Amino acid sequence: MVLFCGGLAADGVARNTVHLANALARRGVAVEVICLEGGALARELRGPSLTCLGRGRGPRGLSLAVAVAALRARIVTLDPAVAVSMGNHAHLPLWAALRARPDIPRIYRISNDPAHDGRRGLRGLLRHAGLGLIAGDATRLVCVSQALSRLGAFRRARRDGRVVSLANGVDVARVRASAGRPTAHSWAVDARPYLVAVGRVHPQKNYGALIRALARLHASGRPDLRLLILGKAPAAHTAPLRRLARELGVASAVRFEGETADPFPIVARAAAFVLPSLWEGASNSLLEALACGAPVVAGAGAGNAAEVLGQGRFGRLADARDPDALADAIGLQLDPRHRVLPGGRAETFDLEAVLDRMCAIVLGARSAHDEIQIRTEGARQPPPLSDPLRGPNTEF
Repeated sequence: MVLFCGGLAADGVARNTVHLANALARRGVAVEVICLEGGALARELRGPSLTCLGRGRGPRGLSLAVAVAALRARIVTLDPAVAVSMGNHAHLPLWAALRARPDIPRIYRISNDPAHDGRRGLRGLLRHAGLGLIAGDATRLVCVSQALSRLGAFRRARRDGRVVSLANGVDVARVRASAGRPTAHSWAVDARPYLVAVGRVHPQKNYGALIRALARLHASGRPDLRLLILGKAPAAHTAPLRRLARELGVASAVRFEGETADPFPIVARAAAFVLPSLWEGASNSLLEALACGAPVVAGAGAGNAAEVLGQGRFGRLADARDPDALADAIGLQLDPRHRVLPGGRAETFDLEAVLDRMCAIVLGARSAHDEIQIRTEGARQPPPLSDPLRGPNTEF
């Protein structure tokens, strides 16, 4: 089996790649992970081999395009039983690399809506065309949310039964064990409440609206509240957020912590976990917050957040583009009389159950692919002769 992704840095696609590779290896399957470059999660592979094609300078998309020839050559060498593209950026390179190998079953894991940012014009048309290519090519399309499985580009694949909806999973036991450990983080041990958000600092994450919501909460009687942001924080993105916090008078209450190896004790002790993203595929950090037992506020449009939170039964949903709406939802979660807790919701997304389903999809791809080929060949055959054309000879 081959699993292909952009890299093994500490992001959701990489984490899901490592989880699946290890799960297949535990089942006795020979697995190779192919990516442009390794990363922090490469050392978590237990059994699967790893091939790094190399990433040049410039945008990731350009590096992926340049890597198609090397990816094709590696696939020819390995002759895998199944090829799996683990994230959206990897789909078209794998599609191109498999052009000469229609016999290899291919699975595309749809981790995000390519039109998430609402862009139109040439880029939007190209994204839609790319979705059409992979939808027509796929043995299976595995979508991380119901909303993604309903995309218009997948209409024919849905009709053919080639679309599967399968959310991300979370290792509930591991997260809870970690969440229960003591932490020396100063904000977690003092008496003042804090909000926590987990994810790289990027416009997608919409932290500006969260800072504005914090300022509104300060002005409405919660000046003790603070905001802790855990995740990679490049200066180009943090600088305007720090400036915004200063302008709103909450600079001393906002802290960019950077990446944290074990965020769960910090999340578990937060007054609320907030996911204000403008778009997501399926947020791993949201699932982990549920496993920590933290009160949750999530943007209603943040990927499958509404599905994960049961349309508001296990956490509060808000319009993340509206700081007032975010502030109102956070305020309710801070009030014990109105707080909505996750309860046992995390168990619904238990990692082992999700991996069992994904492994079954991968291991069943060969027979599914053969069935598709048979149906395709049957559709190409001419229809049987009608009775008048067959004539009196019934032998044939």
